[in-house]
Amino acid sequence: MNRNIICFIALLLGSQSCLQAQNLLDSIKEKEAAKIINVLASDFLRGRGNGSPDLLKAGVFIGNSFKEFGLLPLAGASGYYLPFSPFVELPQQASDMLEWNGEVLQPLKFMYLHPQPGNYNLKQLSDFSIIHIDSCFSEDILYKYHDLTGNVLLWTSKMQPDGDNFFPELIKIPTGGFHNNFLLVYSATPPESLTLSGVPDYYSNIEYNVIGTLPGRSKPGEVIIFSAHYDHVGVYPLEKNDSIMNGANDDASRITAMLLLADYFSLKGDNERTIIFCAFAGEELGLKGSASFVNIIKPDKIVAVINIEMIGVPQYGRNSVFITGEQYSTLPALLKFGLKKAGLKVKPEPDVKKMLYKRSDNYSFVKKGIPAHTIMSSDDEEPCYHKPCDEVRRININHLISIVRGIAFATESLISGKETPER
Repeated sequence: MNRNIICFIALLLGSQSCLQAQNLLDSIKEKEAAKIINVLASDFLRGRGNGSPDLLKAGVFIGNSFKEFGLLPLAGASGYYLPFSPFVELPQQASDMLEWNGEVLQPLKFMYLHPQPGNYNLKQLSDFSIIHIDSCFSEDILYKYHDLTGNVLLWTSKMQPDGDNFFPELIKIPTGGFHNNFLLVYSATPPESLTLSGVPDYYSNIEYNVIGTLPGRSKPGEVIIFSAHYDHVGVYPLEKNDSIMNGANDDASRITAMLLLADYFSLKGDNERTIIFCAFAGEELGLKGSASFVNIIKPDKIVAVINIEMIGVPQYGRNSVFITGEQYSTLPALLKFGLKKAGLKVKPEPDVKKMLYKRSDNYSFVKKGIPAHTIMSSDDEEPCYHKPCDEVRRININHLISIVRGIAFATESLISGKETPER
């Protein structure tokens, strides 16, 4: 979709806002959906398996899309990528190693902040712009330098006022994060040489949730979350003809939906409540990514979570969906009313004994007392579920677009702050 054209039409019409120029629901187009899903479910990403570099490539694609749409990183995060370990517990200080003037510096004496995922390339002193801070590090030190580009080294020989610590309890991250890498170092001696490297055992054991936000206009402390997982099951080498588990329906279809919704609401620009878009990794390992994310949020700030799952195949009829766990909060009734008005058919959940409500990322939020449900149009009885045949050629793009438009329409009252589901 071309934002410049939309805004140009608005100017011709004398509108105060480019959003009044056309029905933005019509701007959620099949062409854009096809572009996104053809990337995410391509052979190039080899099934986006957990623990693979292919999953990281998919995450970077999502993060770049958030940036293109004008979304901000989560408040307090340096970028869109929030690391977590779905495999082992990792010590917080074990991510990077710094040699300073030929000696390994204690982890407590330095801090490396980088908005992009991973830290695989060795960095030397010549890779950094060096700034000497003639005072101790303050909690707002990054605000002064966050517009700089490239790798920035901030170093000081001054300890904190208590004489025991090298950093304040909190280093504040500027709103919107930053685009450069910061290395903060305490040292009694100026830098003559340095080598910064990632600790392999750390970076080989982490994955990333990719998070983008649209701050609310009048109710920024009230949050609506759209979530989807971008991991799948990778490559099955025992398959003879096709070993790549592309995961077009499960679950490139819902990441496609989430990105279309992110673009739509960013263009619309009138959300009174804050919207957070969450692309989770580790779902196929047991909701690992969402379980990590809920530990860093304040549950009482989250009004509702709309999780999207497998909407590319009309297993229960074209333009038909169902909502999991209808009996557990008033959110499904609110969504059902809007989805029907948008022209979708809302079917009963196919088989509650399958416990689909507990098997997707919405359930990590449910356990925190948050109304959170999943919208689906197929389930694990779909013939190509977790099979190599789950490819883009089977996706009904028209069906997918109808659902995305329906979700955009059905959530308007939540996003405007007019309605709030009961907990």
